[in-house]
Amino acid sequence: MDPLDAVISEFERLVDEIVAKIGATTRPEVEFPSKFAFVTARLHKLRPSPEAVAETLRGRRFEYLANVRLENMYLNADVDVRRLAVALFDSVRSAGEKYGYSARCKVGRFLVEHTSANPLHPLHVGHGRNAVLGDSLVRLLRFCGNDVEVHFYVDDCGSQVMYAALGYEAVSEEVNKMVERGVKPDLAVGYVYSVATAIAEINRLKRLAEGQSDEKRREILAEIDEWMGVIKRHMDAEPELTNLLAERLGRRDLFTEAAELNRLYERGDLQARAKVRAVVDLVLKGQRATLERLGIAIDKWDYESELAVWSNKAVELVEELKRRWPSYIENKEGAVVFRADKFVEDFNLREELDLPKFIPPVTLTRSDGTTLYVTRDVAYALWQAQHAVDKVVRVISSEQTHEQAHVKIILYALGHKEEAKRIVHYSYEMVNMPGMKMSARRGQYVSLDEILDEAAERSAEMVKEKDRETAAVIGEKVGVGAVRYFYLSASPRKPIDFKWDVVLNMRSNSGPFLQYTYVRAASILEKAGEAPEAAPSVPDSLPPEERDLVVRLAMWPRVVASAVKDLRPDYISDYLNSLALLFNSYYEKYPVIKAEGDVRRFRLALVNVVRITMKNGLEILGVPVLSRM
Repeated sequence: MDPLDAVISEFERLVDEIVAKIGATTRPEVEFPSKFAFVTARLHKLRPSPEAVAETLRGRRFEYLANVRLENMYLNADVDVRRLAVALFDSVRSAGEKYGYSARCKVGRFLVEHTSANPLHPLHVGHGRNAVLGDSLVRLLRFCGNDVEVHFYVDDCGSQVMYAALGYEAVSEEVNKMVERGVKPDLAVGYVYSVATAIAEINRLKRLAEGQSDEKRREILAEIDEWMGVIKRHMDAEPELTNLLAERLGRRDLFTEAAELNRLYERGDLQARAKVRAVVDLVLKGQRATLERLGIAIDKWDYESELAVWSNKAVELVEELKRRWPSYIENKEGAVVFRADKFVEDFNLREELDLPKFIPPVTLTRSDGTTLYVTRDVAYALWQAQHAVDKVVRVISSEQTHEQAHVKIILYALGHKEEAKRIVHYSYEMVNMPGMKMSARRGQYVSLDEILDEAAERSAEMVKEKDRETAAVIGEKVGVGAVRYFYLSASPRKPIDFKWDVVLNMRSNSGPFLQYTYVRAASILEKAGEAPEAAPSVPDSLPPEERDLVVRLAMWPRVVASAVKDLRPDYISDYLNSLALLFNSYYEKYPVIKAEGDVRRFRLALVNVVRITMKNGLEILGVPVLSRM
């Protein structure tokens, strides 16, 4: 089901003949795509004589190759586009609506963990990149028939969650009323969390300021002013709720209360469990609604408390590490530290575990014996890797590069070597909002819901639809497509700036542009009034744009396979954008419906392949496929 298989195979057979003729023992790598020709082989190490190559080519008739030549020890060949077009239509006839699938892209079983946002506030613009990247990876792998299970890690331990729980307990009746009148639950809890955190920090800093020098006190007072600004911002947005929180929490030592609640929660105390889960599950309800709006489904929600803490797994792993490797364990003021840096160097693990250049030591437990995030994450990673999967793909920002390296190092040190190798840290960079500094603790962020709302509103204005309700429905889908494509339009390793003129660009490299291209291809076929032929005759002469379109469409299965191999959905977005640009340029120049005879039938069949390819690519990216715009 890959039209290029026959082309590449014919070229490889030719290279094999040249290798055999000169008595070489190894075949050079075949390069496709190549910057020198359609397909290339470097013969520099073999150094065949031009006469030997010429003799192999003399009188040779090729089925798919054209203009085969030796140039500066490169064996280069072009392709017979007419024969490639026949192979393209044969592949599409065989694959049908699944064109793009090939055996080489079905590679195994996967567990993909993505989003995993803290249950404290709405998903923000940064979480959006994580969620969309993860979901598109899942869609890509499933398109190829791979078994994939999708997990969301609920980080329900730690002092930040406890601030939200204490705040919610104080104003639960008011929060529930907000939710009843239509405020999203994650947004309501986000207000509570941010104000409670500010109150806790202000009271902690006031105590810290006592007995300090004048200079140090001024520094602390400046920090207090920053947190007072957080409360003022929330007072402007939700004055009643903020006043209640200030009144009911203002005189309490939330810093100490949160530490104690966290200790009780980690012990599994029933009252603490009820208090924390009440707020965590409320936030997850709102986050789940946002994910559903983006077309994202989660198979399993994994609670940190259940898998790593209440099970005692995190503590057991620390004790096992201390027992196995006492020479790499240090005690710093009661905290347990593992010298991961020394362990990596001594066992030469950098390449084996694909680790970053710098590895710091890692603290495993606090002085009070409670575990830290990385320790609990090791327990979770081990639980993940023990599933019957070939790879565990963890979509986590580049900010956690060292923490994720520590996870693999500790697993390796505990004897779980294969499990450590099975884990892939799928790293991605941040999303920047020009002119804004974001901090979730301070309530300074742009929520994903806000982005989606504005995208839908702007898109509805662009839609050529008089009925306002219909325009709103289409606008929502165009907006979702615009936002999803934006997150996938660049390499995950590159930071991206969120700009509306880029997100909603109708001329290139955007979700709406691709949606419009699909609608245009489908509309042409609908207006034609006849089903495209599965195997049309290929005209004797094809114009350059038509030749380019055939070649580009024939590359689709290999683009998919390459995206799966490298776990790069952005390969799909790059390909679809180039295909859309090529197709729109082609359509403007060459008539399809008004063409006649074999030319008309060929072009309709070609447009149908564009339609199928665009549809499958959009579905992999999670960009809604529309029937009209």
